[in-house]
Amino acid sequence: MDLFKRYKIRHILFGSITTFTLLLLLTIIAVTYQLTTEENTEKTISHQVEKLTLLSRELSSELSSFQETSIGLSRQKAFQELMRQSREVDADSSSALSRQRTLVDLDFSNIIYSVPGLHSISIYMDHPPVNSQHPVQFHSMEEFHSFPWANELADVTAAWLGERTVSLLFGEADVVSYGRNLYSSRGDLIGVMILNIQKDFIVNWLRDKGNTSNLFILDGDGSLLSHPPDHDEFQELQPYLKQLSSSLQGRRGVTEEADLTRDGDLVVSSAVPSSNWTLLEITPNELITAGSKKIAIWLSVIGLISIIFVTVTMLYLTKKFTQPIIQLKNVMQTYPQSSATEELPNDYQNEFGLLFDGYLQLVARSDSLYASVLQKTKRQRMAESKALQANINPHFLYNTLDQLNWRAIERGDDDMSKMLELLGNMLRIGLSKGKSHLSIPEELDYLKHYLELQKINKDGKLDYQILTSGELSLYHLPKLTLQPFVENAVIHGLTNKRDGFIQVTIEEKSQSLLIEISDNGKGLSRNQNEQTSFDTGGYGIANVKERLAVYFGDKASITLENNQNEGVTAQVTIPKVDAQFFHLLNQDEEGAT
Repeated sequence: MDLFKRYKIRHILFGSITTFTLLLLLTIIAVTYQLTTEENTEKTISHQVEKLTLLSRELSSELSSFQETSIGLSRQKAFQELMRQSREVDADSSSALSRQRTLVDLDFSNIIYSVPGLHSISIYMDHPPVNSQHPVQFHSMEEFHSFPWANELADVTAAWLGERTVSLLFGEADVVSYGRNLYSSRGDLIGVMILNIQKDFIVNWLRDKGNTSNLFILDGDGSLLSHPPDHDEFQELQPYLKQLSSSLQGRRGVTEEADLTRDGDLVVSSAVPSSNWTLLEITPNELITAGSKKIAIWLSVIGLISIIFVTVTMLYLTKKFTQPIIQLKNVMQTYPQSSATEELPNDYQNEFGLLFDGYLQLVARSDSLYASVLQKTKRQRMAESKALQANINPHFLYNTLDQLNWRAIERGDDDMSKMLELLGNMLRIGLSKGKSHLSIPEELDYLKHYLELQKINKDGKLDYQILTSGELSLYHLPKLTLQPFVENAVIHGLTNKRDGFIQVTIEEKSQSLLIEISDNGKGLSRNQNEQTSFDTGGYGIANVKERLAVYFGDKASITLENNQNEGVTAQVTIPKVDAQFFHLLNQDEEGAT
């Protein structure tokens, strides 16, 4: 249902403007919050990208020192001699191999102790010597190939192998390993050197760079190498971080777009050059949106004050705008008991003043029309009385017709019996319990009875046809509207006609009904036209025209014209109305009386 038709104007006016103000305020707050959040996010990304770029370069430089150390260690003469002797080992050279291992232990241990962060060195070879207590451990190549991370060195010379745990004689330690393949002069793989860097060394280096509470370091597999203490988000972020790390290693650069976690935290990351590591920073959503929330709170406070002000203002304006309308409504409800001229104010100079003046003019015109309706009703009563003047005593007529019908049956006069029966049916339809109107089917039934009666009267020398289109059962017309035209054709047009024919056609138009009654009689004489009143036993065409004018005014029309060959066609045009039209019209008549 339309709200403007159901609720009071003052309620709609107050509610709509207040709602609009509230929605406008909420929209401003939402847009402001969104824009400031986006701006803060862009600034945070720019700052973090710059910081991560510098940190990744410094970390890359730090890691490069371990790579250079591995190169230097692999080129030492004592180590190369050890690798050569291990390939040529036999019963006589075992003592020489042991001495050579001692030299390598001493040299490598000195380097391990002098390089910050370097924990130990693991060497894998075909015939490893016996290990000592030094941080240099020898293992077989078979053992190397048994580790999953050995595949990281399958197609490269050197690579970072990620986090693992190594065991020495003096205990276990968490390290980050860097591996380098060792080749002979012929290019054959003869061993692998693994440098184990203390994991705490990387964490401490990151902490020394300043505020690193949200910095993470991942290896090539997405495994966590360094993270802030007591950080609980890593398990949630790990699948996303692994995917991001793989993507970064392919681009080898800083992310161009930041990503948001499920909680709305901002993640910016950068690949560390010279390694397959990823350096990333997570900025909590609360930190990004803190400024936006503060602005939103202030806007909400201002909006609340504005809504209070608008509410008070709208209450005042609504009362002022609706008070004249309420005055007019009250006057309309009490009319005609009260005088509109005395009740309505006359000091309005705006649209309300025009509305009041228009209503006063309408009241004056209504009074004038009311008087004319009274006279029109009297005319209608007179026309109805004239149309039904023959229906004085219906019970007497019915009884008399029944007696005549039985008398005709006793004498064997079937035609007379049939005519009396048709006449009785016509009277029942024509009287119609005192109603002033009939439905189209009822009117056509009346015509059929009349035509059947005339057909018997003319010994079968009369034929007829009734054609209709559309759903005519919905429409009504003043009763006995069509019968005078048919009667006029039978009496005046087909008196001496042996093959008389009458056709009645009813066609439904958009707003009206077009009714045509045609005959093949002698037609109209030159001094006759549609204005002529024929004496047809009290049911004349002039009477029909008068009744139609009373009911429909100029919306109804009647024309009579000669056909091209012979006969006359009467055209009747009436509006499409239902029984409710006549019911309301009768109520108006009773009220006027």
